[in-house]
Amino acid sequence: MSEQQSSRGWILGLIIVAAIAAGAYFFLRGSPAPAPAPPPAAEPQPEPAPEVTLEPEPEPQTAAPAPAPAPEPQRPLPPLNQSDAAARADLLSLAPDGALGRWIVPDEVVRKWVAAVTAAAGGEMMAKNRPYNSPPEELIIKEAGATGMQLSEENYQRYDAPVRLFAMADTDTAIQLYRFWYPRLSQAFGELGMGDKTFQQVFLKAIDVALAAPQAEQPIQLVRPSVYYKFADPQLEKLPGVHKLMIRIGPENAARVKEKLRALKAALEAMPKQNP
Repeated sequence: MSEQQSSRGWILGLIIVAAIAAGAYFFLRGSPAPAPAPPPAAEPQPEPAPEVTLEPEPEPQTAAPAPAPAPEPQRPLPPLNQSDAAARADLLSLAPDGALGRWIVPDEVVRKWVAAVTAAAGGEMMAKNRPYNSPPEELIIKEAGATGMQLSEENYQRYDAPVRLFAMADTDTAIQLYRFWYPRLSQAFGELGMGDKTFQQVFLKAIDVALAAPQAEQPIQLVRPSVYYKFADPQLEKLPGVHKLMIRIGPENAARVKEKLRALKAALEAMPKQNP
């Protein structure tokens, strides 16, 4: 081997040794640790928002409640002997425009109504001192039938006006007036000497009598043995006076009267018990 080749081999070996040694150094030492990252820059803190003082929201305004109406002054109850004007005015108030004026008598109003109700409770009609005026027209008779005399249906029209007014009267108002006047009604009833009953009981009895009135078969035959007409049917003629009146006013009017009487009876029975 020539000297030049030997020198080249030696140099080459030195390079290889150096490379191996350098690799071993780096291998044994390990890779250098990376430089520590700089600390993160502190983020600027936001400036606190200025405090704003809010005014409290006003509470919703509620409408002030309307003041309660002043109680009506208590109406004085007039003495029995001085009660005619007030009692009649109250009765007239049950129909518009004073339409009951022609039917209601102006004197001894409370006493006459008490007497009429008491008679009706026994099934009878008062012949005198009635608290109401009867229709002025005479009985209308039609010449027909076995007896030659029939009660004309036109006769029923004489009672249309008072029956209509009676049926139209407000039941609640009528009961309020009845309760207001009851002490005087009871006083007038006491004058009749029937201490074992109350006027309330007698009034309800009178209503029951009217409600029990039968409906007569039409047409109704009449006879006239003397001045007054009578029913030709003996069974009808034996009926109490209240039932005869309910027949004379006609079936339609009688039905309207009974309907109103049932409403009044229900309201009377629902009332607190009345003192005698």
